[in-house]
Order: sequence, then C-alpha cells, then structure tokens
Amino acid sequence: MWTELKEGLRFVLSNANLRAQAGCTATSNFFSSVAFSIILVYAVRVLDLSAGLIGLVFSLGAIGGLVGAVFATRISSRFGIGPTTIATAALFGPTMLLVAFAPTGNAALPYLVTAQLVFGFTVVVYNIVQVSYRQAICPPRLQGRMNSVMRFIVWGTIPLGTMVGGVLASWIGLRETILVGAIGGSLAVLWIIFSPQRHLREMPEPIDEDAATGEALEEAVPSLSA
Repeated sequence: MWTELKEGLRFVLSNANLRAQAGCTATSNFFSSVAFSIILVYAVRVLDLSAGLIGLVFSLGAIGGLVGAVFATRISSRFGIGPTTIATAALFGPTMLLVAFAPTGNAALPYLVTAQLVFGFTVVVYNIVQVSYRQAICPPRLQGRMNSVMRFIVWGTIPLGTMVGGVLASWIGLRETILVGAIGGSLAVLWIIFSPQRHLREMPEPIDEDAATGEALEEAVPSLSA
C-alpha cells in the first residue's frame, strides 16, 4: 500500500500541470466550503428568505450545471484546455460576491439565481475538463493511484473550509464570511495562470509509464501550443 501511495504521489507532485490543478481545486474547494457552510443560515437570517424561495434558487441554479455538462467538451475544443480552465476557475470567487452583496428580501433572488447559474456552469465545465485531462495523461496502471491522491488533496480541504466557515461566521458575521469565501476563491485561478497548463490547447497523449515512475517525469510535459 505504501509503495502504491508513493507512486501516486510521485506522479501527481512531479508534474507541474497536475500540481497546479490540485492547488487550484483544493483552494477553490476550501473557500467555497467557507461560504457554503453557512449559506443557508445566511439566506434565512440575513436575506430573510423563506424555505420555498431558497429551494427555488437552488433548483434554478442547477440548470447552470446541466448546461455546462452539455457544452463542456465543445467549449474546451473551441478555446483550448488551458484557456477554458482559466476562464472557469476565474469565476469561482466572483460569483460568490453576488451572494455577499445581495439585498434582503425578494430583491435578493436575481443575485442568488445568477450566482448559482454561473457557479454551477463553471464548476461543471472545469471539472469535466480537468478530470478528463488528468485521466488522459495518466498511464492506465496508475489511474487509481493518481486519482486517489488527487481526491485526497482536493477534497481534504472541504472539511477544513467548513470548520473555518463556522468559526468565521460566529466571529465576524455571516455576510462577511461569504465575502471571505468569495475573495479567497478568486485566488484559486492563480495556480493555473502560473503553470504551463495555461498554454495547453489540446488533450495530450498519456505520459510514458517509464517516465511517469522515474525522475524523467519532470521533463515529460505534455505538448503545448506555441
């Protein structure tokens, strides 16, 4: 088990693009959890919304995810892997700003529905592109080890963000905590911007397993556009 774990860690951490992907997703998950951990309490206590209206917001917002699932492949094919990843990741935080600055009462509905639509769309497109990318470059034998390491990194921040969100809400307030989540989430895209993945246009071929399991992995970067 330890040997297999080290193989997965070596594959992920030795590849600049996978490191950036893990950092971006982990950062986004952390700050999204900070905000979403208290969003229902915020909607009731600060925005003064009823249970029915809150349910309506989340129901309409789910449409964004469906649209993202339909068009993700076409978007990444048209604009490229790197630009699509940057564009979607760049919207994670700003969508939460709409929630943070929403007025009270029914006037909040356009803010919240728009935020949910955009957030759902961008998250689904981002996940489809990024998961497809890491599955494309990984040799079949290492798929499980690579994915387990990635899941541990990117999902491991979720409970931490949830805990921090609860603490911050008690300390600085509900609206202010949503704002912290929005600002922090906006920083996630920097991982991709400062990585070679920003130039990636097409889905690459799998990395040779001999390179993936040795020191040569650092040099085995997928082909990039000019």
